Amino acid sequence: MENAINWIDKYYISKYRIVLTNEQLQIPGLRTFGNHIMTSAIAPLPNHYHEDCFEFTFILKGAISFSVEGTDYKISGNDVFMTKPNEIHSTDLTPLSAGEIIWFQLDTKDPHNFLFLSDEAANDLISRLKRINCHVIKIGHNTLHDNIKTAWKFSTELERRFLTANYITLTLYNLIEYANQVQFKLTPDIGKAIDYILNHINLELSLDEIAKISFLSTSQFKQKFKMQMGITPRHFINLLKIDLSKEMLKEGRSVTEVAMALGFSSSSYFSVVFRRYNACSPSEYLKHKQHIVPEYFRK
Repeated sequence: MENAINWIDKYYISKYRIVLTNEQLQIPGLRTFGNHIMTSAIAPLPNHYHEDCFEFTFILKGAISFSVEGTDYKISGNDVFMTKPNEIHSTDLTPLSAGEIIWFQLDTKDPHNFLFLSDEAANDLISRLKRINCHVIKIGHNTLHDNIKTAWKFSTELERRFLTANYITLTLYNLIEYANQVQFKLTPDIGKAIDYILNHINLELSLDEIAKISFLSTSQFKQKFKMQMGITPRHFINLLKIDLSKEMLKEGRSVTEVAMALGFSSSSYFSVVFRRYNACSPSEYLKHKQHIVPEYFRK
């Protein structure tokens, strides 16, 4: 695990980020429970692992790119990202864009003290978690997000710690079930919209036009797209444009040239959107200033 940090979250409270540790939670096996609202992009997460801990990250809003053993996983609002104990992961130099996540870490080395479960129940759950063979669990549009939000709300009240543990246990069994299911497929209309976006990403794309191509009203299109993709169509379009712009900038093309080629109304507006998704300007990106780690992540 050379060059990887053994990441142990500390108790932290700010307006947009709250991290509770076992000292506050007092739930056996639950090492960390946190919520982070990112109003703009923040710096990338470096290579790190969690000793003896599973980690589950629920994307409530936005999209995040994680990397494990050289494989990148782009996850959004219908996805949960999981890493197993001691598994090295990062965002592979990709900043975390605006959005919201809830995550928790489970220490599984002591089944005798795990989520207030009996030894038999704890061993069964831990065994099932170890058999999950994917990093991204697609949960679609269902009550799982409501359950984890409820667990988070109750976790701040010590007298409700048993209820919090029950919600987490239910969430884990639901995740195990979804991990074993056939992956979710897009409906034809949303699939057609995505094909159109991919084939016309260089244009200034109108949501009204894309909705018309999909034979949906604009409001229906926005709702259906977010339900299936986990992010809004505009967010999806911007993510694609910004990813492509990075490659174009690396090829030596100017900021103005990239902005015009990708359908932005001006180079200044392109720079605003770029910073929103990357926590740096296009010129700063080329100078690798995105490597800065936020204060609350430093070890």
